Amino acid sequence: MNIGHHLIIECQGSHAHLGEQALETLLVSAAKAGGASVLQAHFHPFGAGKGITGVLLLAESHITVHTWPEHDYAAFDIFMCGDCKPMQAADVISAAYPEAVTSVQSIERGLPINAARISANLSNAHFQSDSFRIR
Repeated sequence: MNIGHHLIIECQGSHAHLGEQALETLLVSAAKAGGASVLQAHFHPFGAGKGITGVLLLAESHITVHTWPEHDYAAFDIFMCGDCKPMQAADVISAAYPEAVTSVQSIERGLPINAARISANLSNAHFQSDSFRIR
């Protein structure tokens, strides 16, 4: 069952050097392009020359950003449910700085049909560095 889509966007380039206001403007534009409703925004700068972390709380879930200007890198997450179009939101982020290198990964979110069996087996869960497996 698909409950929503989660997009992971990685950017190398200009996105990493945006200020608080520019990031908020970009994320709000992305949310609107995806058909989402912004409920609240909060951004936290870590000081001069350091990165920023921020979140847009959406009626349909969230968009987050974390920047590392010292590594010329920014990471965005878009999680949208319902009739939203998260890929259109991702396109806004990617297109904002076409000279930047960006990648987008898409994950369908939702519990599988056999969720009761998986939940019962969580005591057997095993974590690996980049994945979660049920044994």
